[in-house]
Amino acid sequence: MELSFDTGIALVAGGSGGIGTAIVRAFARAGCDVAFSYNRNQAAAVGLQSELAASGRKIETFQLALDDAPAVRARIADLKARHDRIHSVVYAAGPVTPIGFVGALTDEQWIETFRLDTHACFNLVNAALPLLKEQRGGSITAVTTTQYQRHVPMSVMSSAPKAAIESMLQVAAREYGRYAVRANCVRSGWLDGGKFADGIGGQVSEKAKQAIVASIPLGALGNPADVANAVLFLSSREAGYITGEALSVDGGWKL
Repeated sequence: MELSFDTGIALVAGGSGGIGTAIVRAFARAGCDVAFSYNRNQAAAVGLQSELAASGRKIETFQLALDDAPAVRARIADLKARHDRIHSVVYAAGPVTPIGFVGALTDEQWIETFRLDTHACFNLVNAALPLLKEQRGGSITAVTTTQYQRHVPMSVMSSAPKAAIESMLQVAAREYGRYAVRANCVRSGWLDGGKFADGIGGQVSEKAKQAIVASIPLGALGNPADVANAVLFLSSREAGYITGEALSVDGGWKL
């Protein structure tokens, strides 16, 4: 099925990461102009922009700390002014989260993870909603985690911040649906790419990774493109009657 999109530009926050890069590529392949942010990985962002230069679409990248609310508001306002419309806003950012039992985590780890994930997503959504309301339409999609559905030991710093993000977007879907603004989530499972491929910063052993693969009904890891395809669909006109949902892309792991 060929997907279609409203006029304007797609905004991907966290476009230099594994999943974010796949989402940027997917939008460009679908014929969309794309603006995407990075935090520290400028080389990856510039490389992706160069890679997509031949796509015939406008591809722009910029550094943005999502925990800086005034900077987020200013950047989104600038994109809206220059491109007239932002048809899709995607949150694909977030820190490498610490792994540990709830009783072993520090309050600093808890606060810092929420600041860099939940609060960062709030800043993006909070800045985007008034502009999407003004233009009478648009889509917001956040990449969350399937671990919100199937909890595993030592995963709370992955699942808890994303649970708050999902709750926020469901409320936003209820509040802003009257303005044709939709809000959804894509729950990412275990992927052969991005943070998991790196052992989540060296915190997951190869043996543990093999055990995770064995627990997936489809018998294999997914890849960032699987998540990107779901994000693209939920952002498209073809998903125009879908809001407040969370789509799991996990090979059945949650079952």
